[in-house]
Amino acid sequence: MKKVYSLLFVAILFTIFALTAQDTSYQVKKIDGKSYILYPVQAGEGMYGIARKFNVAYSDLNTLNPEATTGLKTGQILLIPSSAKINSAAVAAVKKATSTPESAVKTSITAKSSDKKEYIVHVVEKKQTLFAISKLYNISQEELMRINPELENGLKTGMKLNIPKPKANTSEIVISNQNSAEKAAVNKTPTTNEAVKPTVTKKDSKSSLFGSIFGKSKKHQKTETIKHLVKPKETLYAISKMYQIKMEDIVKQNPFTSEGLVIGTELTLDVPKEIADALPKTAPEVVKDTVVQPTLDETKYLTRVVKNIKPNTKAFKIAILLPVVIDNAKTDAVNERFQEFYAGFLIAANDAKNKGISLDIFTFDSGKSEESMNEALLNPDLKQVDLLIGPAYTNQISLVSDFARANKINTIIPFSSKVPDLDLNPYLFQFNPSLNIEIEYLTNLLNNKYAADNIVLVDIASVSAGDNGNTFLNELKSSLRSKNRSFNVVESTNELNIQTAMTFEKGKKNIVFFNTDKYSGVFPYFSFLNSKSTEFEIVLYEQYSWKNQNQQTKFQSFSVAPFKPLLNDTDFTDYNALFEKYFNWKISTANPRYDVIGYDLGNYFIALLYELGPKFSENRKKLPLASGVQSFIKFERTALNSGFINKQLYQHEK
Repeated sequence: MKKVYSLLFVAILFTIFALTAQDTSYQVKKIDGKSYILYPVQAGEGMYGIARKFNVAYSDLNTLNPEATTGLKTGQILLIPSSAKINSAAVAAVKKATSTPESAVKTSITAKSSDKKEYIVHVVEKKQTLFAISKLYNISQEELMRINPELENGLKTGMKLNIPKPKANTSEIVISNQNSAEKAAVNKTPTTNEAVKPTVTKKDSKSSLFGSIFGKSKKHQKTETIKHLVKPKETLYAISKMYQIKMEDIVKQNPFTSEGLVIGTELTLDVPKEIADALPKTAPEVVKDTVVQPTLDETKYLTRVVKNIKPNTKAFKIAILLPVVIDNAKTDAVNERFQEFYAGFLIAANDAKNKGISLDIFTFDSGKSEESMNEALLNPDLKQVDLLIGPAYTNQISLVSDFARANKINTIIPFSSKVPDLDLNPYLFQFNPSLNIEIEYLTNLLNNKYAADNIVLVDIASVSAGDNGNTFLNELKSSLRSKNRSFNVVESTNELNIQTAMTFEKGKKNIVFFNTDKYSGVFPYFSFLNSKSTEFEIVLYEQYSWKNQNQQTKFQSFSVAPFKPLLNDTDFTDYNALFEKYFNWKISTANPRYDVIGYDLGNYFIALLYELGPKFSENRKKLPLASGVQSFIKFERTALNSGFINKQLYQHEK
């Protein structure tokens, strides 16, 4: 590992030296009569650093390059005013910050009489935050980012930061170590989102709306308290600039933000009155200690299990173990799905709270690795919760399963269809049905609905042994044989020889299964199936995930999934209205909707907690049925002391 870090350090140094020595002439382009430098972003550069490098205002750089405000990519072209000149001092400062040896870090420093700005170097420790560092050295986070522009790309363990030496009359200034209580207060991971209730928030305003306001003096400004709901890819820095307040003020009002932002979290902000007045008035004002009651009739949005709500005296504690923290405005499509799931769950939690059910929601960023999950599970607060939700990734399931069993906490596994400990752990709840349940469902379907039809199983020779489709087809063969159901097996080396090997029958549906779950593996055969569809009735069994592909097929197909094939228009429309009301995001069009999964499971398990208590699964082989917006939920144990699995599947035809 040390070798990797040292190589990375050399690469950074090489980049900086290249920047210092490079030819400073860039391509110039005229736009609307004005000349601009076309500057290619270098590896590791941020907007702050580039602004300093060319001696241009950060706000001007953002105005010229609005697409860069959500993050920079290496090689991305930025427009720079042609009058700008490279600031050699800024380049040198970056070089110095990166090349200072670790030995330069000190906890005591000597003040010199010179007025020249001097710095010490701080090496970022594991789990240390920008907020903690700013408090340690009594410097604002904005000043830290200004001096260390590389921070715009995120704070990382081992990073070296320049810290201004404090001025004093004494010959020596000692920066004492924090006592353990202070350090814990600064570095404590946020565990409770007290503001579980999503509230109506104002829509984002364009930066141009505040252009004239930003230039005004902030002295003696009147402030107004507003609520802001954290959106995907938002950062503390972006929010501070949006409302023209300091990042440390945001953290001071909302201490749980010191470790990162969680989407859907409600922030309380005291902003200048003139900025509050300039916000769009499309929603009623939300002030401190005010709960905005939804205007829609939401009584039906708690699962059918709950009736006659009476407020509970002790709050139910629910912990979320998902990658929900927005880190440096960088995310990916997979993590966005989990964040959408969390948003849907928050709406369900808000529904419950509005009906009088008291909840404490804890959030832990579990990341993707086993190490990050281990770190989250070390938090002592987790042992006290009544329900766990997570993880997102299969490699983390065993860790969470062991924790759930050791602490006897009911735990929802919302996404994976492979939960290895399910048969041995009575505290697990697997929502996504397993392969065995899928095979059982298909066998019944083929023996009843398609009893008189022709089943064709295609074994593609080139498919790897590790392909899940291979396991699926072998299990299907065994299940069909056990029911004495006949079928044809076609062995294919490529899409050409299948033309002579395929055995279709007229007057019957020819139901085709392939031994791969990858769309790319089956797609080459579509042209052949299309050509035969005019002569034979062909029905392809496809993976549910293929529904999002733009297929041009002439044959029929079907899939199975734990999601309703036809949604209730009223329920779905009303839910969408709730989502748009609480979260000003673009709703995903992916199938299934992850936010609706979060909403349905949230409603269901909050209802179970309320009606049956935290030990709702004890001495039960089955749990109550419930119909959600997108899923019908049917949890049953697989064995006497096993966990529960959702056994409800639907056929989706097209």
